[in-house]
Amino acid sequence: MRAQSMLVTCLMLLLIALVPVTSAAETAPHDRVALAGLKEAKAVFDVRQTDLDKLLFNLELIKETWEGIKRQAVTPKLLVTLRGPAVRLFTTDQAPQELTELLADLRHKGIRVEICSVATRTFKVENRRLIPDVILVGNVLATQIAWQNKGYALVTLN
Repeated sequence: MRAQSMLVTCLMLLLIALVPVTSAAETAPHDRVALAGLKEAKAVFDVRQTDLDKLLFNLELIKETWEGIKRQAVTPKLLVTLRGPAVRLFTTDQAPQELTELLADLRHKGIRVEICSVATRTFKVENRRLIPDVILVGNVLATQIAWQNKGYALVTLN
């Protein structure tokens, strides 16, 4: 019996010795499990937010998502589609400086920002007044379908 309990004790000590010590650096949040095996991560974000503060928050979140994916050695390929009454915020006379600077940063990172001409027509926004960092498309629902068929995940932010 004594030999058995010594064997159990030795096995437990061996198991404890094999458990890796967790450092503070290893407890930092990461997405390695989800991103494992990916060379690139593709997503299209559906944005319809009309409240400026929430819109800015969502666009900052997209920027942070791009940076987090990039930092974890995966190439982010992200797009933003804008539709609904939010299109009113993307005109040269309505867009605040914070929004235009954020959009310029997204463009610099390679994040394509599409705006829907159905929405600009419906909400009476003149296409010629759109800020330069958005790309006018015929219908973002059509482009969302196309991007999804090209392997982009659809993420709705509202």
